[in-house]
Amino acid sequence: MNRPMNPEPFPKPARQWANVLVIAIFFSLLWLPTLDKCFNLDRSRPPGENRLPAPFPQLQQPSLAAAQKFITGLEAYFNDHFGFRKKLIRLFQNWKLGLFHDRSVYKIVVGQDHWLFWGEAQMVEHFLGLAKFTPGQLQLWQTLLEKRRDWLAQRGIKYLFVVAPDKQSVYPEELPAWLITAVPANRETKLDQFLKYMQTHSTVEILDLRRPLIDAKKIAPVYLQNDTHWNLLGSFVGAQELVKVLAQQFTNLPPLQLQDFTWTNMAYTGGDMARMLGTDAVEKNYFAFNPKPALPRLRSQANLNYPTAWGLKRVLTLENPEAASTTVVLFTDSFGVSWEQFLGYPFKKTIFLADNREFNPKIISENKPAIVVNEMLERYFYTTDPKELMGRDGLP
Repeated sequence: MNRPMNPEPFPKPARQWANVLVIAIFFSLLWLPTLDKCFNLDRSRPPGENRLPAPFPQLQQPSLAAAQKFITGLEAYFNDHFGFRKKLIRLFQNWKLGLFHDRSVYKIVVGQDHWLFWGEAQMVEHFLGLAKFTPGQLQLWQTLLEKRRDWLAQRGIKYLFVVAPDKQSVYPEELPAWLITAVPANRETKLDQFLKYMQTHSTVEILDLRRPLIDAKKIAPVYLQNDTHWNLLGSFVGAQELVKVLAQQFTNLPPLQLQDFTWTNMAYTGGDMARMLGTDAVEKNYFAFNPKPALPRLRSQANLNYPTAWGLKRVLTLENPEAASTTVVLFTDSFGVSWEQFLGYPFKKTIFLADNREFNPKIISENKPAIVVNEMLERYFYTTDPKELMGRDGLP
């Protein structure tokens, strides 16, 4: 005989309150993103993502295709702007770093004393000398640089190719111990390989800035700890060496002198790699530079949309009314951009075009320089295709 089922007992008051609390927390969490969107509650610093957030889409015309594009754009906008997104990303980054010590997602190598190094583009293989140029790649680089040099020589213009070193080439001792101990005794990097090849096969002048920077770091730091770039002292040393090399031919160039500037070490928060890691580390190797009153006042003009084979680029022109007649055109990457604080003084006219792949005959013909400089960061030199550059140059 079946026994009658006992009715479910009423929940105890404590359990009822627990259920109410869970429900309240759940609904609060659901509404938090909306509240942040309305009242800007999340004051966290935006995470470094190396891209711009998706803009709010515009419905261009009343059609099905336009509506589909609008909906896709709306989803992308929501993914980049939902409430407390900045805080959640930072919590995730700190959790990955603190709990699992997992930095692979950021492609950053953390070295001694918290020095940060850019780990992408086969950094380890290039540093250890395991990655090499093929004979064909060496020949292509030789052909590219000789084409540029010869085209300029026909017009009476000097050409100089400059390689700015990666941080690990100047501060190998700050890399993690596992990487330092892996260095082979007979290590030869791609840059070493290329310089040796060019000394045998070509007369193109190449400026390797590794040794001047290694010597200068004995006086003060020349690279930022939390950033891929050299600091302004390192930038000055590179610019000074550039002028020194050019003055061997252009004897009227005045030297760049450190005593012409007031330079001060000061605390600074940030750095491109620190932002990627979501940290607010203080940068100890930051220097501020200011020209002393004795230096002339430069005239500057910027064109942010100069048309090139690589798209619209920024061009800055500096004129020194007190300098000699020498004009220089520089094609640089972000390392060379910091030279704008220094290289306007030795030359009458200095033109910077911010793209290290560039060799722009139009801007050269317009300004009739005595010197053209191509500056390229070491890791870009390792990964750039010289055949593509030749195609964009359009030289015979």
